[in-house]
Amino acid sequence: MTLRDETSQGPADTRHQSRNQDQDQSRSRSQKQEQEQEQDGDQPPCWSHHNPVRIRFGRGVRGKLSAELADRRCLIVTTARGRQQLESDPALRALSRSPAVRWVDTVQPNPERTALQAAIETLRHETFEAVIAFGGGSALDSAKVLNVALADGAVTHNLSELLADPRCHRDARPRPLYAIPTTAGTGSEVTPFATVWDRADGQKHSLAGAAVYPYAAVIDPALTDGLPREITRATGLDAINQAAESVWNRNATPITLQLAARALRLGFETLPELVASDLGTQQDPHRCVHLRDRLAEASLLAGLCISQTRTALCHSISYPITAHFGVPHGLACAFTAPAVLRYNATVDDGRLRQVACDLFGRRTTAGEFVESFTRLHQSLDVGPLTRQAIPSEQALLDLIPQMYTPGRADNNLREVDADALEQILRQAWSDAAG
Repeated sequence: MTLRDETSQGPADTRHQSRNQDQDQSRSRSQKQEQEQEQDGDQPPCWSHHNPVRIRFGRGVRGKLSAELADRRCLIVTTARGRQQLESDPALRALSRSPAVRWVDTVQPNPERTALQAAIETLRHETFEAVIAFGGGSALDSAKVLNVALADGAVTHNLSELLADPRCHRDARPRPLYAIPTTAGTGSEVTPFATVWDRADGQKHSLAGAAVYPYAAVIDPALTDGLPREITRATGLDAINQAAESVWNRNATPITLQLAARALRLGFETLPELVASDLGTQQDPHRCVHLRDRLAEASLLAGLCISQTRTALCHSISYPITAHFGVPHGLACAFTAPAVLRYNATVDDGRLRQVACDLFGRRTTAGEFVESFTRLHQSLDVGPLTRQAIPSEQALLDLIPQMYTPGRADNNLREVDADALEQILRQAWSDAAG
C-alpha cells in the first residue's frame, strides 16, 4: 500500500460546495460587521476556543505509553522507517512487540486517496481498541483518516464520500488515537484536519471535523534528535509558516495570537542554528537538545493555532506547487510567506506590529517583520531550493487557477483575487532569485 489539511476540491457534490461558499460569504460578512463595530467603539468581536486533545510534552513522556496500552489491540500507522525507529526505541519497543498490534507501515509522503481506500478495505472487518500514529505529518494524517473511516457512524461511506461531505462523519465515534510526532513541523497531532492527495487529478483534499481530532498528543522531542537536515528544514518551516498564517488570518483570536507569537519566536531562534550547524552534531550536545526541544514546542503551538484558525493563503498557494513540482510541503508554504506578509501588511490592524514586537522584544513595525522573514528564508535557502524545482516563472503563474482554495485563501487578512495572486507569485519568484 502506498499511502497527509484540509478542504476538498473534488468534483463531487456541487450543492455542498455551494452551501460552503454561502457559509464562507456569511462568515466574511459577519467578520466585517464585527470589525466595523469594534472600530465604532461598540462591543468587540466574540470568539471561542476549543481543542479536546490531551497533550503530553517533554523528553521521556512517551515512556508511559507501553504500560497504558498494554494488552490493548492497537493499530499502528507509520512508515517503514518509522517502524524501525519504534521497534528499536527503548521506551516503545514493548508496545511494538505486543501480539495484539496490527501494523500499517507503508505510509508514503503526501498520502494518496486510492491507497488509503485500499487500506480501509483491508482493515474494515478487524477490531481495534486504539490507534497509534507514529511519524511525521503523512503518518499522522493517514492514521487520522483510517481512524475516522473505520469508526462506527462513518464506516458505511467510502473515503471519497467522507472527503466530499462532512455530514458523513459528523456522528462518527472513532477509537482513541494517540499521535506521536517524530518531526517538528506539521502540528497534526492537535488538529482536526487530515490531508489526502489525489494524484489522478493533482488535487489536495481534506478530511476535517471534530472526529478527526486525536485523543492524545505525545510530543517527545527526543524522537526528533538526529533528523536529517532536509527534513528538519522543511518541517520547521512548516511550523513557522503555520504560526504566521494564524496571525494574518481573519479567524485569529487573542489566544491564537499569543500562541503564535511564542511559536514564531521559538522557530526563528532555533531553526537556522539547527540547519546551519548540521543539526548541532559538532556542537555541545546539550545545546542540540535545547534547540530540538524548543522547535518541538514551536510546532505544537503552531498546530494549536491552526486548529482554531485554519491555515490561509500560503498553504492555498502551496498545494499545486507540491502536486505539480514535488516541492516539499514546508518549502512550498514558505516560498511565498514574505510576499504574502508584505501584501497583508498594507491592511495591518495592529496585530502584525504587535506580534513583531513580541518576536523582537521591543517596539518595531510590520515592515521589520517582513524583513525578518526575508532574512530567515535567505539563511535557510528557501528561494533557491524552491526555484530549482519549478521550470519557470510562467509555469508557476499557470497554476494560479488552482491556487485559490476555499476555506484557506479566504482566511487571509486581506482579500485576494487572481491579480493579487500574480503579484504575490512574481514577488516571491523575484525574492528567490536574489
